[in-house]
Amino acid sequence: MWFVYGKPTNNPFGREKEIESLIRLYKLGQPVGLIGPRRIGKTSLLLASLEQSSIPFSLISAEEFIRGEKGFDFAEFLSAYITTVTATIYSKAGYKVILEKGKSYLKQLRDLLGQIKVTFNVPELYSVIELTLDKAEKRKNLKNEFREAMDLPQILAEKFGLEKIVIGIDEFQYLRLAKQSIPGIYHVMRSKWQFHKNVTYVISGSLIGMMMELLNSREQPFYQFFYLMKVNPFDRKTSIDFLRKGFELNGLKISEGEIELIVNQVDGFPAWLNLVGIKIITERRSVREIIDSLARDVNLVTALENDLKKLSSTARAVLKSLAKLGGAGRPKDLGMDLLSVNRGLKQLINYGFVDKEERGIYRIIDPMLTKYLMS
Repeated sequence: MWFVYGKPTNNPFGREKEIESLIRLYKLGQPVGLIGPRRIGKTSLLLASLEQSSIPFSLISAEEFIRGEKGFDFAEFLSAYITTVTATIYSKAGYKVILEKGKSYLKQLRDLLGQIKVTFNVPELYSVIELTLDKAEKRKNLKNEFREAMDLPQILAEKFGLEKIVIGIDEFQYLRLAKQSIPGIYHVMRSKWQFHKNVTYVISGSLIGMMMELLNSREQPFYQFFYLMKVNPFDRKTSIDFLRKGFELNGLKISEGEIELIVNQVDGFPAWLNLVGIKIITERRSVREIIDSLARDVNLVTALENDLKKLSSTARAVLKSLAKLGGAGRPKDLGMDLLSVNRGLKQLINYGFVDKEERGIYRIIDPMLTKYLMS
């Protein structure tokens, strides 16, 4: 199926140059930070580059371990990190390790411990696992175990003679929520990662302002550690080519004018291009009807409202005011007091909703968000 909405693909359209660049960076051992708004295709780009690199890799998402508004299940995250890293390296060494979807990482880590003791003699590994399990199940402090776990990729790569492995953490900025469990978590990671010769680290994040602060501020431990790559929307030609090929593969005759109408509406956001494509194929309504009703589509509304829930009332009010101006404007034009506007804009930039352009103009990044708020 050509059009796929809501999940990453390991074969993203139009990202060949980015994939090639990432693979070269992995092989050089250069840490990489991917930054871009939601629904731009970062995870697909990350997955495709890792799979095509022929380098053993482990990939987890920090977002998976968020519990509620500000909670973060650090025990499950640490268990996932140890489990996926170990499974990756063991599989490369010729041993099969099965990870079961829906099963907690703590339980999988316990199963893994049994396999390790029977099959291997890696005391450093099962010592960390035993201590992690003991403390995690009792909800004790895991700071020492976390420090030990950060060295596991390098230790195992050396043990099994692997010249290079890649460790990927998607939506990396959410690890800030783990600071309550591990104060100085980023300092610990940087202090370990910088000495790993056999491991390349790649991270990604959609909360653009937070990621830029984390990776580009002198006060932060990861300052100038990662090579930054911004993932942009498709350009107009790529968007048109993507839609044209998708409709052709599905046997639909969609005119060039109708394809341009779609691109004018959703710009180059892969998620919305896929959503429109699916709706045209399955609903068999006219392109004009689907475009006119897109801002009310349940998939789009659900996705955007889940994003908006993270915002303060002030930030949401600023966002609506920007939408009324067509998606871009200056603080003084928003009809609110400047103190509130600046506070709202700061959160909107941090959360990846808004970009600041030249001449003091702020722009909503996702065109469908503007159209949804206007509707």
